[in-house]
Amino acid sequence: MFLATEGGKTKVPTHLPYEEWDCSTLFQATIYAKSFALPDTTGHHRTLSDLFLKYRKPPHGSFHSSVVSPGGNNAETFAMANDQLRFLRNAFSHSFSSKIDKKTFDQYIQHTKDAIKALGVTTDPIDAVGSLTESDFPTEKVCKLKDDITKELLTEITFLKENVEDELMGMRSDLARSRQERQEDSLELRKTIEKATVNQEMATKRIAEIKEFLKTELPGK
Repeated sequence: MFLATEGGKTKVPTHLPYEEWDCSTLFQATIYAKSFALPDTTGHHRTLSDLFLKYRKPPHGSFHSSVVSPGGNNAETFAMANDQLRFLRNAFSHSFSSKIDKKTFDQYIQHTKDAIKALGVTTDPIDAVGSLTESDFPTEKVCKLKDDITKELLTEITFLKENVEDELMGMRSDLARSRQERQEDSLELRKTIEKATVNQEMATKRIAEIKEFLKTELPGK
């Protein structure tokens, strides 16, 4: 049903159960999905991202100041809360450090609680994480988290590199094919010119022979 609503094409892995979806997939299935689209002022259906988020992006590296709709619109709150979680996910995924200071940690916990609460989900698990101290994160676990982040970044870099290489190979192939076609066209044109020149020379020679024949055979003409 979801795939049909999306028009038969989506970035959401609909062949997998939603328990296996990651954060990026969940965002694609909600704020960017046609399934949750609503009519705008002109009656055209727009995704929640286009309706409520497109023109209110916070500065890079920051978050929405509030995830609750000023006008009490539940759909807007839903979109803002999911987008806040997306910003949090990006903050962690794009971090090159396994360290985080207490102030930032508390800020992230509060942003998460606000978003989760706005979505009507219990914040008990978040409160449990917020109560953890530095001693609850042993070096071994931190190293594993660092390794996981590094692997994810390397996977992303490899994916981008392969895409760029494929694009370059395609461009080179197109260029080579275009160059070959130009060479073939040039060769064909040269052959045509040479053939026309030979024909012109033969015609000129034949005309001269005819004139000579007429002078010989018909001297008075």
